[in-house]
Amino acid sequence: MAIKLIYVGAVRAGDLRVKALEQWYRDVPIRAERGAILDRNGVVLAASSTVYTLYARPVEIPLKEQAARILSETLELDYETLKGKLDSRSSEITLKRGVDKQKMLEIVDSGVPGIYVSEDIKRVYPYGDFLTQVLGFTSSDVVGQTGLEAYYDKFLQGTDGYVLTAADLVGRKLPEGETYYTEGTPGADMYLNIDVNVQSIVENAVERAMLNHSAKAVGAIVMECDTGNILAMAQAPSFDLNEVPRDDVKTLLEMSRPKLISDVFEPGSTFKIITSALAIEAGLVNDSKRYYCGGSMSVDNQKIRCWRPQGHGSQTFAEGVKNSCNCVFMQAAMELGVDRFYEGLAAFGVTEKTGIDMSGEGAGLTIPQSSVKNVDLARIGFGQAVAMTPIELLCAAAAAVNGGYKVTPKLVAKIEDESGILLTGEEPRGERVISEKSSEILRGMLEAVVLEGSGKNAAVDGVRIGGKTGTAQKYENGQIARGKYISTFIGFAPADDPEYIALFMVDEPVGAYYGGVVAAPYVGEIYLNMFEYLGYPS
Repeated sequence: MAIKLIYVGAVRAGDLRVKALEQWYRDVPIRAERGAILDRNGVVLAASSTVYTLYARPVEIPLKEQAARILSETLELDYETLKGKLDSRSSEITLKRGVDKQKMLEIVDSGVPGIYVSEDIKRVYPYGDFLTQVLGFTSSDVVGQTGLEAYYDKFLQGTDGYVLTAADLVGRKLPEGETYYTEGTPGADMYLNIDVNVQSIVENAVERAMLNHSAKAVGAIVMECDTGNILAMAQAPSFDLNEVPRDDVKTLLEMSRPKLISDVFEPGSTFKIITSALAIEAGLVNDSKRYYCGGSMSVDNQKIRCWRPQGHGSQTFAEGVKNSCNCVFMQAAMELGVDRFYEGLAAFGVTEKTGIDMSGEGAGLTIPQSSVKNVDLARIGFGQAVAMTPIELLCAAAAAVNGGYKVTPKLVAKIEDESGILLTGEEPRGERVISEKSSEILRGMLEAVVLEGSGKNAAVDGVRIGGKTGTAQKYENGQIARGKYISTFIGFAPADDPEYIALFMVDEPVGAYYGGVVAAPYVGEIYLNMFEYLGYPS
């Protein structure tokens, strides 16, 4: 008996005390305020507003029919269902969540006994349909479901508080009972690298492209070339984060998926940036070397066409870049050879995730190196037989033109609470993949694409822009889908010392489909408006 008394009184005292408190007290939760999401300038992109959850303890309500009538009318609830709940033997029922202050006060002033109120949190997005796939949304319990809301949920969530009220066995508040209040801890605030003004410029461009080309989808990213900090990321179609279409699961899943980081596509001629970088770095390019394009090449007894049926004739590599000549890049890829080419692709991270701080990132796809034939190598050289995510392609292009350093794309700049900074998005400089000299040569070639070649629709007065167009056929069920294309353009500025790099892609445009016609103009517009906002040049 003595041993048992010691065991119960000392060893199990804590557990038994908790169980006793659970029986003696009824608790009403107080939802902690979720941390805000802000842009780099402190503009609020996601915030929390106070709403209320109403509870009822049936045993404290003597006139249940009268109470059910008042509550159902004020809260817009079904009378019969509510009366059934009030007639039940439940110690406590939830009447309604997300009640605004006015409705809550009406219930409190109605005089219905046995009603309890707790503060709750509702997520609010001031800009509505804006950064939808990046920000993501929360559940009805304010738990992150998609996007940054989900990825950084543990930081944004606070610690809930609660109110404990002494009650009897059936849940009635004791007349002389005590009430205890435990305050919650708010979640941390998150500051993004996103600039709300640049994001607005990009969102507008995406919407215009969607309408102007009757496209299936449009997406765009603007990133700092050296750091990987993302200033803007937008895609359409989309939806208002304040009106999440939860009743249509298929549409919700489709429109909330961050396709710019999750979906792979055949990049087409934008991939020539990578092939060019590898060829220049390998010393295969010089001013005297000539390449011939007769409109097609035969590789492994297969005829592979250039986009220009009549061919480009004799040209230097730089002219081949400007003309986006497939034959030049087929020859360059085969000169590099499988081993050297694949080593270069690995260095640029073509088949690896970039490490962007958001869930759902995909990774590029290539033919296994051991299975590559000459015809495959030739096609990869100009952007076929390889697939990449848009963010993966953009990061590889950034490394090619920023002096040769890989970058890790980052959406979040820092997360902080009252105690200080909890996390920063700063990344150390990535490894070098090509030399500064090779990168400089490539920048000059890509600036010529905008000045004189297929990307001239991206040109902007007063701003030096380099870039590359891309037009890729789509595949369905393993075969080329006739008449379906993805039009892309990657542009960086200023061309001689890039600060920013942008990708714009239009999925299945109707009518014109070349990247230089469909995508390039919007990158030019983005830079025009963006540099006007930034005051460049000063």
